[in-house]
Amino acid sequence: MAGLEHEIVVPFRIKTTEGALSFFSMTTVFGTPVDVMLSELALELFFPADDDTASSVQRMAARSTN
Repeated sequence: MAGLEHEIVVPFRIKTTEGALSFFSMTTVFGTPVDVMLSELALELFFPADDDTASSVQRMAARSTN
């Protein structure tokens, strides 16, 4: 994995029963130095990296709500 420290997007891939799914993530850190309650709050979101992954995730979500 040499060289990944300079990449803007690092892919996340996982094998499932739906096949291989590809995601990218974004991390947001909230707060300012004076906001003690928010100083350690971070949110990481994963987004589908391709149309096949988006379709698979939508199918899995639809099955889980039924």
